[in-house]
Amino acid sequence: GKVRELVIARPYQTVFHVLKTMQEQDVSQIPIFEENVPIGTIYEDQILNLALQGKDLRKLVVREVMSKPLPQVPRSAPVERITHLLSHENPAVFVEMGDARFEILTKYDLMSTVASLMEQKR
Repeated sequence: GKVRELVIARPYQTVFHVLKTMQEQDVSQIPIFEENVPIGTIYEDQILNLALQGKDLRKLVVREVMSKPLPQVPRSAPVERITHLLSHENPAVFVEMGDARFEILTKYDLMSTVASLMEQKR
């Protein structure tokens, strides 16, 4: 599929900053990196819940509210393994591309992969 630039956030950034990034980049989750290591993830609905609880998103930092990092799979991982991870509570996975580079693969990306596989089988 098409390669998107990986959108990331840092643990010290504010939740408000991340929310704005999500809107600009049209993504629903953002991995949190420290150095070159994914240490967590923050989700759109998580941020919404915080806002609904009346939290000040400008004062909250990502580190305080982030969830666990997305699962990582090697580039050589079979599609079944990725499908399994995506179907078990993970909206996305990291594919390790080598050289400390990651690509993010979402359920949505997987749908288009499955669709193109089906097309080829006809």
